[in-house]
Amino acid sequence: MADKSDLSFTGLTDDQAQELHSVYMSGLFLFTAIAVVAHIAVYIWRPWF
Repeated sequence: MADKSDLSFTGLTDDQAQELHSVYMSGLFLFTAIAVVAHIAVYIWRPWF
């Protein structure tokens, strides 16, 4: 187990924090891509300007 001095205030080691960040960014990218496609589809269906 990691030594207490290696942990940040979140309780994660640097490697764990980087892994969590990469998973979070992948999810954010996927969410953004789905939102963009949904907005384009709605605009094609019923333009709002």
